Amino acid sequence: MLPKAILATVLLCSAVVLCNAQNTDSCPPPLKHYSELGCKPIQDEGHKCPNRYECPTLTDRDGGKCYFNGNVYDIASSLSKADQELVSCSPACHCNNRTTPASFVCAQIDCPEFFGRDESCVYQYTSGDCCSSSKVCGEEAEKLDVCYMDGEQYKEGQKMYPKDESCYSCRCQKGFDNSTIVGNPNCQEFTCGIEIHNSDSVMEGCIPVYFGTDRCCPISWRCPGDNDTVIVEGRLDVDEPVDPKMQCTFGELKLNFGDSLSSDDKCVSCKCTVPPMPHCIQNRDC
Repeated sequence: MLPKAILATVLLCSAVVLCNAQNTDSCPPPLKHYSELGCKPIQDEGHKCPNRYECPTLTDRDGGKCYFNGNVYDIASSLSKADQELVSCSPACHCNNRTTPASFVCAQIDCPEFFGRDESCVYQYTSGDCCSSSKVCGEEAEKLDVCYMDGEQYKEGQKMYPKDESCYSCRCQKGFDNSTIVGNPNCQEFTCGIEIHNSDSVMEGCIPVYFGTDRCCPISWRCPGDNDTVIVEGRLDVDEPVDPKMQCTFGELKLNFGDSLSSDDKCVSCKCTVPPMPHCIQNRDC
């Protein structure tokens, strides 16, 4: 029989292992507007995942400069090569002061495969490219390696869009492992380019509207209006003390955690669930 001291140690170690195992549950990915705006995740005591964010840079930004991916650009400056590769479908971006605040202006790209696509050919892509880099047709296309994603077959070089990870695109490559998407060397998370395309909305205090879930890029933005009101849902006890860190700001309004914004669109609900910004979800079924 084990001595009491050793037995206690074994039980303690077992408890630690069990606790650690319970704390390894994966957290949901950060909301795109927070990750792309460089907001810092905050995990308060009692939470196993970040429950709010700090976005101090948004209020300190100079309206005469442009911002992207943690970098600051002067008027007429172009994106660095590394930053431009993140938004390859919006080429030749440069900071422009035709608007207040300053914003990026980018060229429009029209890939050849967008027009008169030959369905008998396989359009192949390289990592990070917006347009296909080559196409293989006829008998040569039949010789290409194949991949499978969500029950569909793809040929080597083709893009694939996993249903369960809607913010990722993958490329079919020899030996592609479809059992995992996040962390897969042949899969890439989308860059929404919020600071490229929506910097004016961000600076005006607008909030993102996502479609169906909040897992990928916003489809539009909701800006503050004179008729906006708060629907109290999160703080039912008016005597309950308010934690300002767990409040969202929308224009002149303050929402406590769980509160909603009034909406003229029954298909769109806007709520304070991850401070400091509320965000909206457009119902898929509307």
